[in-house]
Amino acid sequence: MISIKQLAIWLLLAGTSFTATSTEVLSPTSLPDAQYPNILTGKYNEKITSPETFLGFEVGQKTASAEQINTLINIWAKESDRANIIEYARTYEGRPLHYLVISSRDNVANIDTIKANIEKLSSPDDLSNSQVTKLIKDTPATAWMAYSIHGNESSGADSSLALIYHLIASEGEDVSALLKDVVVLVDPMMNPDGRARFTKQLQQNRSTTPNFDTQSLLHSGVWPFGRTNHYHFDLNRDFYYAVNPESRGRIKAINQWYPLLMIDGHEMGALDTFLFGPPREPVNEHIADSINQWSKIFASEQASAFDKKSWPYYTGEWFENLYPGYSNYAEYKGSIHILYEQARTAEDGVRLENGQIRSYKKSVHHQFYSSMTNLTTLRNHRIKIFTDFVKNRKHHVSKSSIYANKSFVILPTKNQSRLNKFLDLMDLQGIEYYTNNSAIKVRNAKNQLGQKLNSSTIPAGSVVIPNRQYDAPLIAAILEFDAKIKDEVLLEERQKTLRDGSSVMYDATAWNLTMMYGLAALEVNQHLKNGLSKLTREDSPVVNNMENTIAYIVDGANDASVGYAARLLEQGIQVRALDRKGVFNEIEFSRGSIVVAVHDNKKSANLISVLAKTAKDTGVTIQAISQGLGEGDLPDIGGEHFKLLKRPQIAMLTQNGISPYDYGHIWHMLDTELGVRHSHLSQELFDSMDLRSYNVLIIPGRWYGELSAGNISAVDAWVNAGGTLIVTGNSTAQLAKAENFIGTTLLGDSFEKMQDYNIALYKEWLATQDSISNQDILASHSVADTIWYPWQNLEELKPMNKEQLTRWDAWTSQFMPSGALVGTRTDQQSWLTYGVNEILPVLIDNSPQLMSKSPASAIVRYGVLVDNPKAKERLIGWSTIPEGKDLYLRMSGLVWPEAAQRISNSAYLTRDKKGNGQVIMFANSPNFRGATKGTARLLLNAIVYGPGLGSNQAINL
Repeated sequence: MISIKQLAIWLLLAGTSFTATSTEVLSPTSLPDAQYPNILTGKYNEKITSPETFLGFEVGQKTASAEQINTLINIWAKESDRANIIEYARTYEGRPLHYLVISSRDNVANIDTIKANIEKLSSPDDLSNSQVTKLIKDTPATAWMAYSIHGNESSGADSSLALIYHLIASEGEDVSALLKDVVVLVDPMMNPDGRARFTKQLQQNRSTTPNFDTQSLLHSGVWPFGRTNHYHFDLNRDFYYAVNPESRGRIKAINQWYPLLMIDGHEMGALDTFLFGPPREPVNEHIADSINQWSKIFASEQASAFDKKSWPYYTGEWFENLYPGYSNYAEYKGSIHILYEQARTAEDGVRLENGQIRSYKKSVHHQFYSSMTNLTTLRNHRIKIFTDFVKNRKHHVSKSSIYANKSFVILPTKNQSRLNKFLDLMDLQGIEYYTNNSAIKVRNAKNQLGQKLNSSTIPAGSVVIPNRQYDAPLIAAILEFDAKIKDEVLLEERQKTLRDGSSVMYDATAWNLTMMYGLAALEVNQHLKNGLSKLTREDSPVVNNMENTIAYIVDGANDASVGYAARLLEQGIQVRALDRKGVFNEIEFSRGSIVVAVHDNKKSANLISVLAKTAKDTGVTIQAISQGLGEGDLPDIGGEHFKLLKRPQIAMLTQNGISPYDYGHIWHMLDTELGVRHSHLSQELFDSMDLRSYNVLIIPGRWYGELSAGNISAVDAWVNAGGTLIVTGNSTAQLAKAENFIGTTLLGDSFEKMQDYNIALYKEWLATQDSISNQDILASHSVADTIWYPWQNLEELKPMNKEQLTRWDAWTSQFMPSGALVGTRTDQQSWLTYGVNEILPVLIDNSPQLMSKSPASAIVRYGVLVDNPKAKERLIGWSTIPEGKDLYLRMSGLVWPEAAQRISNSAYLTRDKKGNGQVIMFANSPNFRGATKGTARLLLNAIVYGPGLGSNQAINL
């Protein structure tokens, strides 16, 4: 027991201590191991502002913010006669993206001539050998040096500051010699929005004492982390989808320079070392052999440079080069591409497994040193690299090229907005395309299901893209139906799958652009050139007016019609959807067309001006009609086929483990395709929210975590009251397993009633047939002794029992794709499939396998039934394939036969009626990377049309 005096002394000391520490922080203790010397050495031009002068610290000592980098490079561009600065894009948050053109003073002064020479060398077919030789001799090599496309991989952008300053301010002879022969294009910060988010998190989580623990918040970051841009796109997967302004501006800029070298500075796991190219297999076959050889030379010289510093590194290992959508897409344009992967160090540094501390500045030094080494290699081999570049480009347009006799054809479509987006990408990449005014007969074509067509006809109005172009490797890489994977790679993949479930594939194995866009296409083994003309896109009128107009219609085949409808509903206009094809005034309108009837909108005094402005904003054409009587048995203007829509009031769940990618891609779609108001709800606060404000709730896929029982109960009550719940990706698994929530279930939970699901398949199929079952006895007056039933052959076909199905499921689930494109069949009677073809390519990965039977509906099922008169009724996995049919599944990418069986006939998209509302479930992300336009249309339909077409809310009295 302490005395009063002792207690008083203790309280006094405690109060003094509290007062001191509550007003100022203590300086950190010294830790020499964390120190690293200045990485900028040598003599520099004093007229050029040093990084330390502007930043207040040496390059790499701290992480420079996006604003600091932007300001400093603009200062340098004004101070130096070795540099020009070019803004090539603005981010969604309004931040500028720049690249600096750095070279000798004379080269910078003559940069337009250099650029013109490069343009000539990129299209060399009309140049003589002597002209090529002289142009190469007179033209500096170009290098595009790009950093930190992932905002939280920060050392790259900081190293770019060291590189820029060293090149523009160094007075060393080595730099002067380099800049005489090389034009260095530095893209210092490829993702300013992500970096700004990351550096703000650093600031918020920084302590006064440096923290070297990789598990600490400073190093791990906070949801949604800094990797992605504003809408949480991974910009390093966007180089040919080009969904984002950062990508579109960058691609346009790179394509103006045809860089011989492109480097991309990244970061990887904190306890790793340093990786650089060349990659391991699988390597895309459309990367030129010479580029692969030069990659090895660059790697050898970079390794030697690291050896001199005794720095650890490695090449290949996990880095493969199959997917063409990374920054290495430049390889398909003729660049040598080198990836840097520096072990991520955050700001303070990282304590390694060997007990040493790797400082942030050392990480920055690694990237800076690598950049200078690669630039030196480029200079030393400039003539030979340029020669190979020209040789390859010339070969691509020759008759002896592997690309000489191949063309890609996009068949005619009424979905003009989607086709225009596809053509915009062709324009961005400089790819030439044509159209045909009359039909063309071709031989040796192949469709997207992989069927070889000995003879087929290309309808007039198709888009034709001959592969015999200067950018033939890029065209082939993004448009060929099936990327080739070597047998030895497949063997290794199979072995890894069986051994421990790992993979040699780093990304998707399928990415065909026509399939991703849901555009029907053909591969033709011919160089199509006769009967073609340049396709010119003409502006369509906003409104095709007509006297005595009774309604204004926008065709529903067009994706933009959904945004048009949503924006009109938000403005209080009464809008209807035509649920089957209609013909009025001899004009055919597709199922899903959007109708604004004059009768519905008599109170709208400015109806025409609202329609015209909304049509202009969304890029659609309005067709006025004066005839309400449909031809034949087609719909009439006042009949049941004109469904009145309701304004969607949209909310989306976010945070607490929701995938930033899936969430961001849907968010981007809402803002760019619809442009209507919507709310983002934090799952953390979900229990306290009043869901009555919304009639659409979207739950994106997850990285981790799940909804609480209370969350599910609240959503259950809301759906029953008339809400439309839309769930994507692996979030479907929890709700499919929730007790009494919906009828849709998971494959593994359906084995006890598997015959019911099989019969449901037959029922769906029979509902689409032109023949009648048991028709031969239909006219009989006596009751037939025997009639055909869908299940009568099941015993003979020997379906698996529950135990066998469980074993089969466990085995086949090991082989699920890491990203492949498969064919699906769509319910063309459902409003969810407006604007979607009967056969729809779907990107699939290891996503939940949904099972659906009445009263739930399978709107999209995996597999396409194709006629084969010789085929007998048979079982594939759990399901029966009808007599006279084959089931086609794989379109592109790696799908093991075991996975194909498991996937077949399960559902991609389901709809469950629940009380007055509905639950719509997508087995994966329908707007993956903003590029799966076919499945994204399904999601748009669900969001905008769900409240009016799929649910029944209380009537307003």
